[in-house]
This record gives sequence, C-alpha cells and structure tokens, in this order.
Amino acid sequence: MCEIRYLGQLCEISTGNNNRDEACNNGKYPFFVRSKDVLAIDNYSYNENAVIIPGEGAVGDVFHYVNGKYGLHQRAYRIHPNTSSLNCRYLYYYMFCNFKSYILKKTVGATSLSIRKPMLEQFVVVVPHIKVQEEIVKILDSFTNLIDVLNEELS
Repeated sequence: MCEIRYLGQLCEISTGNNNRDEACNNGKYPFFVRSKDVLAIDNYSYNENAVIIPGEGAVGDVFHYVNGKYGLHQRAYRIHPNTSSLNCRYLYYYMFCNFKSYILKKTVGATSLSIRKPMLEQFVVVVPHIKVQEEIVKILDSFTNLIDVLNEELS
C-alpha cells in the first residue's frame, strides 16, 4: 500500500546561503549551485541526506543527491526528508522521473524557469512502504552503476 503525500509534508525545504564567488578550487566540501557541475567550498552549511535542485535556470533537469556535509547556493533548494517513512535516495529517483512535468505547469519566468518554495511543497509524492522504497533504490542504483560503466567504456 502506498501513501500519497505532499513534499512539504515529508521534507524540510529551503535554499542555501552561499554565493557562487565562495567556491574555491581545493575546497573541502561539495558546493551545489544551479547547474550539473558540483563546485567546492571551504565550509559547509548542512550535514544530511538531501536532494538538491536549482531554483532557477535548469529547473527539472538538474538533480543532485547528497549524503554528508555540503554548501548550497542561495538560489538552489535542499529537500531533506524529515520522516523515517521516506528514503532520500528514493525521493531523488522519484523527483528525477516526475518533477519536470509537474514543475513545467507551475513555473514562472519567460526566459528562465524559476520556482518558489510553495510550488515544491505542493509536489505530490507516492510513498510506498520503506522496504519497497529500499528495493527500488537498490535496483535503480544497480542500473545507474551499469550505465556509468558503459559510458566510461564508450569514452
């Protein structure tokens, strides 16, 4: 049996407080900005499992999963589960597959897509039992690893 819940009921959602000019080449921690590229930073703002998405620009195309210490740009969102009934890695895959179609109906901005926190909070998430989520993650992680290996061999 699955629950249908809003993301805002399941997660703490906020933006970061770092600026891009705080990035450094040899930083100790990953620094998530609004792109696929992960930069580095000398200090961290969060130490958790989270899904990271841009608040503008590549909305619906960029998703990061982080487990540990990291810095976050002021226009990027962190989505951190605040319940043990939601596996963060499952949420990452779920959003990767379902978020873009949802957010394209809700975004603002003519030239650059931009999202706001209430839009995120109203995103509907199908939440199966935690054991089912863990199995889904195991399968999708295996496929992701295989794709990575194939891409390396093709390069």
